[in-house]
Amino acid sequence: MSLAPISVYIQALTTGVTNNSCVGLADALETVSHDSLQRVIRDGHQINELFRCLVNRSMKRGGYLILDDTILEKYTRGLEAIKKLLDTKTNGYVLGLNVVLLCWSDGKTTLPIAFFIYQGKEVSKLELARKLLHYAQALGCKPKFVLFDSWYAAQTLLKAIRALGWHFVTRLKKNRYLSGKKLKSFHRHPYWQEQGKLRGDIEVKVFRRASKFYATYKHSLSWASLKALYRIRAEIEEVFRVLKQECAWQGCQQRSLRHYYRHLTLGLIAFYFLKSLQKRFKLGVYILRRKLISRKLSINLQDIADFLQPA
Repeated sequence: MSLAPISVYIQALTTGVTNNSCVGLADALETVSHDSLQRVIRDGHQINELFRCLVNRSMKRGGYLILDDTILEKYTRGLEAIKKLLDTKTNGYVLGLNVVLLCWSDGKTTLPIAFFIYQGKEVSKLELARKLLHYAQALGCKPKFVLFDSWYAAQTLLKAIRALGWHFVTRLKKNRYLSGKKLKSFHRHPYWQEQGKLRGDIEVKVFRRASKFYATYKHSLSWASLKALYRIRAEIEEVFRVLKQECAWQGCQQRSLRHYYRHLTLGLIAFYFLKSLQKRFKLGVYILRRKLISRKLSINLQDIADFLQPA
């Protein structure tokens, strides 16, 4: 496949109001059929390699890796991976897909670099997270820290990170044990720091701040430094928001899991292209998208093809 069909798809993703189906994408451009856009998905063996090239040229030395997952809500069970899932934000159950995402950040810019769709208990989300980290290592990534919330602070993943020779910063649930004693009853004082071992003989430095517990493997890390690092972790939430609202991750209507992966990967490529336009026009992503939709800003296929061209 040449870059031209993919460029058309990216143009539709970035300029369309309804950009989560091939029909909606075709309506955005008016010059292509939805069948031609569906062929991009169906014949898109080049999509993954194209995205890998974008990631390779965008990541710098060092930086941070951020792990988290999100739910893409669905309203029908048209795909085998769609399940009834607990939404931790609302504590209610929704029908949808669970996507585990890995991002790279330099502390200012945060970029998605790989993802998996969680398909069931045969392969856990922790195992998917471990595979994502090994993929990052294969790309040559050497992060200063891996950042994630308490759900991913399981013994298996912490050990996997240490086996890679990397440091981590995470939240811990209050029922975890430090050197044989529950965190919530370790001290009566609500503000403390202690070094010890989690189950599995994992050495950590733990900070308590009111009802929250934070942990790192790097014992020399101060509270101020850890707090700054954990703020970087929160940037993945904004990445999820942009992917869902502006890059057609939410509401995708593909029915094959392979096609779903390809559409989401094209959404990631659109994310990178929007980032390049933000730098060019000095605009926030939401204002930029409104201007692209209203045609107050215009982009042509050559702009996209040049962006996609391997360096």
